[in-house]
Amino acid sequence: MIKFKIDEQEYKLPEFISIENYSKIYKVKDLFSDDYFAAKIVNIVTGAPLEDLLETDYQQVQYLASYLMSLVPLEKPKFIDRFKINGVDYGFFPDWKELTFAEFVDMDTISGKKPDELLDLLHILSAVMYRPIIEEKSEHDYKIEKYNVDSMKERAELFKKELDIKYVLGAQFFFINFVNRFTSYSHLSSIPTLSIWTKIKLTWVMRKWIWAAISKKPMVGSLSSTELLKTILQNTRLYTKAK
Repeated sequence: MIKFKIDEQEYKLPEFISIENYSKIYKVKDLFSDDYFAAKIVNIVTGAPLEDLLETDYQQVQYLASYLMSLVPLEKPKFIDRFKINGVDYGFFPDWKELTFAEFVDMDTISGKKPDELLDLLHILSAVMYRPIIEEKSEHDYKIEKYNVDSMKERAELFKKELDIKYVLGAQFFFINFVNRFTSYSHLSSIPTLSIWTKIKLTWVMRKWIWAAISKKPMVGSLSSTELLKTILQNTRLYTKAK
């Protein structure tokens, strides 16, 4: 753990950037010059007074800021399906096929927000995606707590201060890439006017048919999976043109 002093007051640098601090940093990253931004980062994360940081050694502030920024994933973060906080194991929802409508709607609503608004909701998004593990057969084969809005809100407040931002960003990339796989399969990716989250919504609606088609299971009803997807695709094209 890195420590530093200003006027005999000791401060500590964290071992990770929390969701709360990530949001604060990215809200101000384009507002200041590089030198001022360096001091502001240290101020946000450690609570050291900004005026004191501006009067302290330049090299020290730059070093502290560089260390903190090294904790922020700048490239595509690695997806990690589980972690532990305060002795509790949390896991990412393990089965896309069992994603409930309530989970989907909450994720869709949050993810559709404008960037500045989304920053304020990342802790809630993470609490939807990660929940306590209640049963496990192995490290990556487990069941998580049933989705509940009340417990989600409590968990979100914990994650806001205690969860490393890398988990949230990695889960977002994983979810979008996973959806892209199926939108590509169902040809929804060929409709450029659809946003990624509209495609996610359509994919969610079709997920049982898609899984059945991928598994090469017989379809129930008069339409084959290919015919169904073509019908949905055609109707979607007409809908987007009408819009």
